[in-house]
Amino acid sequence: MIILKSTSDFEIDSVKYPNFPLLTWELDSDLGIESGMLCVEAMQFLIYECLKRGRVNSENTWWAYANHLSQFLTFCEQNKLDWKDISESTEDEMLVSAYRDLCVGEFGMSTNSTNQHLRTIVRFYNYGVGKWFDTLPYSLESVSVRKGQQFLAHTERNGGKKYSPNLMMKTYAKNAQFLSANEVQELLSAIKKPTLKLMVRLCLQTGIRRKELLLFPLSLIRKPNGNQSYYEVNITKTKGEKPRNIHIPSRLMEDLWRYVNETRFQKQQESEIKSDRLFLTSDGQEWNPTGAAFGKALKALNLPFHVTPHILRHTYATQMLKGLQERKSSKFEPLMYLQSRLGHSNITTTMKYLHLVNDLVDDLSIEYQQQIDAIS
Repeated sequence: MIILKSTSDFEIDSVKYPNFPLLTWELDSDLGIESGMLCVEAMQFLIYECLKRGRVNSENTWWAYANHLSQFLTFCEQNKLDWKDISESTEDEMLVSAYRDLCVGEFGMSTNSTNQHLRTIVRFYNYGVGKWFDTLPYSLESVSVRKGQQFLAHTERNGGKKYSPNLMMKTYAKNAQFLSANEVQELLSAIKKPTLKLMVRLCLQTGIRRKELLLFPLSLIRKPNGNQSYYEVNITKTKGEKPRNIHIPSRLMEDLWRYVNETRFQKQQESEIKSDRLFLTSDGQEWNPTGAAFGKALKALNLPFHVTPHILRHTYATQMLKGLQERKSSKFEPLMYLQSRLGHSNITTTMKYLHLVNDLVDDLSIEYQQQIDAIS
């Protein structure tokens, strides 16, 4: 199976959807399918799931679902299996299970990644039941779930049980990793490239994601006026395309302003690349927002602890929450503030950092932002 990218000519009900994934068969088959034909059922599902439901706002999600579905259908195609040929016997419900075992075994995918693929496939089959077949290639089984922390969770009457497809793999919740204040100091001291250090500081002091960092607009950097402790800026190129405000400390804004007018200006002059993004590579090019270069640059520091772009985000959230909780004079709820800065749609996602705060063994996070400024 091959995924093609639609042009602006692709439209549904007079609305154009460029860059939408189009799933086409790669091999001729005995089922009357010719190479290059659209997989009609897969396209109907993607259009419903990504466009009609109104729950998906990101092109990245379109392509994630398309890739999940494409890999499964390619497995069927290469092994001459008909994905619609579903046995009514529960003992023969092995098609999706066999694909799951292939993902884990031959492809070496993690349990979480495999389950992400399976969830898309499950939704695909749920959408198709009654349309293309009468039964599903899996059964449902009752599993225990922890009681949620959300509002009115105490009113739930499901007995701590829910039904889940029996092909899903068991996962175990892991606490997010974060850096201690001492590890933050060691990280920043190890970075010799000024631009990379600024990128790391922006992550550590605002909690933005990797893609948000690499797409950060140049226009948001302004000349400091000397009488503000922080600058509130609005970022729009975010996960799910949901704009949010972040706070950039004054000292960091000063250093970013200097970078824009000195280092970045020189890089852009030499490369002659016109870009509206804040950060450029050492040769004046734009960073690939979906690439792994930033993560590789962190790994190349060879630190004695693990550092990734998302660990920088977890570090900001954990250290800031601890600092805000310890400042009794705060006139706002720390969790609500952090939720807004991180762009979480649900407060329960932010609440996971409450558990991490208890793991901190020092109180340096009280002056977290000032420490980073001092080191830099």
